[in-house]
Amino acid sequence: MAAVRGSIKAVEQIGGDLGSVAKQAVKGTIRAAEEFGGDLGTVARSASRGAVKATSEVGGDVGVVARKAVEGTIEAAREIRADVAGLATGAAEGALAAADRISSAAARTVRAALSGTIGGTRVILRETLQRAQPAPSQVTRRPARGATPARARKRRKGASAPP
Repeated sequence: MAAVRGSIKAVEQIGGDLGSVAKQAVKGTIRAAEEFGGDLGTVARSASRGAVKATSEVGGDVGVVARKAVEGTIEAAREIRADVAGLATGAAEGALAAADRISSAAARTVRAALSGTIGGTRVILRETLQRAQPAPSQVTRRPARGATPARARKRRKGASAPP
């Protein structure tokens, strides 16, 4: 992931195409992980997440970079004869997770960029990522229609009681 982020930041400084760099960096990272026996799914997810995060930090187009990162993953998976669909889905989820942490607009952009077929492979994303849910004590619920809120019931009891 650090290599991918470093590549993106270096290319931004010299004014290159971030999408092409992301594609090649992710592809090289996955091929290297295969040579060293690393977990390819984790590497694909982390590399694409790093590419999207670095692109956001330099003000680039996160949608283009996410798509190119998944394309690089697909190409690498085909070259090393790995599970193409599994690695592509992992890379797409990593990119979407990074975008989701950036902003909801970035997440929508990445989701739109990753919808459909990429490099001949259909990438399936979960409908939504699991966001932190508020604790039950933080959730406020309105009373059912026609029900009297507890606070109003207490006031009525206190008002009708003799002194």
